[in-house]
Amino acid sequence: MKLRAATLLALTALSLGLVVVASPAEPAWACSCARPDRADERADLIVVGTITEVTDTGVRLAVESVEKGNLRAGATLRLRVGRQEENCGYDFRTGTRYRVNSRDGATGLCAGITAAPAPAPSPTTPSVSAAAPTPVPDASAPDRSPGRSWFGSVLAVLAAGLVAVALRRLRTGAGGH
Repeated sequence: MKLRAATLLALTALSLGLVVVASPAEPAWACSCARPDRADERADLIVVGTITEVTDTGVRLAVESVEKGNLRAGATLRLRVGRQEENCGYDFRTGTRYRVNSRDGATGLCAGITAAPAPAPSPTTPSVSAAAPTPVPDASAPDRSPGRSWFGSVLAVLAAGLVAVALRRLRTGAGGH
């Protein structure tokens, strides 16, 4: 009887382990912004410009206008930023216009970054469609694959069934002796 109970317990533990391993995990977001509504207040520099270079550690921005700070329009600005959004970085795209907040020469998700619309064309300057910004994908919504969620649900139901069968057999076996 003890061997049978141990076997059922081992099968139950194994099935629950499969549920944990095969179930889809939510993405881990290490970045947590304390007060994103105060990003403009905390920034020592706020500019609008187009990204001209992206590296693993930073970006170069052609400044079009300055909303806060001591910089002139037309300047080139280098900012430190990580590429991983999970670490409060930002996935900048070359050729895209942004409104960028920075503090001490660095920026990121918590600093305040938004895609900026293309400037209105002046009546004397013809518009060039190649200069239009590329859209930035919404990184705030995690990818939810319906196939993986369904698979995890099926495994959870199977594990619950195995637990119920194991408990029933334990009770039946214990009451018969």
